Amino acid sequence: MRKAILIILLIPSLAHASWTAEDTYLQGAVVSALLIDMAQTLYIADNPNKYSELNPLLGKHPSKEKVVGYFMGAIVLHTALSYALQDRERRWFQGCTLFIETGVVLRNVSLGIGFSY
Repeated sequence: MRKAILIILLIPSLAHASWTAEDTYLQGAVVSALLIDMAQTLYIADNPNKYSELNPLLGKHPSKEKVVGYFMGAIVLHTALSYALQDRERRWFQGCTLFIETGVVLRNVSLGIGFSY
């Protein structure tokens, strides 16, 4: 765990690109999508007899603590990596993540998966 924290703290020092307002908006959209996905996954965790999680890193019936830890880690890591990438790669990374997360959220909605806090 200490190594992961050290790596995350050092990633910004590797950045050679300039962060723009567009990057902030895109990262905000990514974080929002991840938070919605987290809320839906918490709903899944509250309803194990009705739903199961598809993410193999979380398992079929994750605990709420595992869900929150996973998504908070994903948000921090995604933000750090986005900051470290060059402009073009950053926008691709953010755009692809947003596309995937939007698809996951919409799929969950189509299955009747709500939000839980």
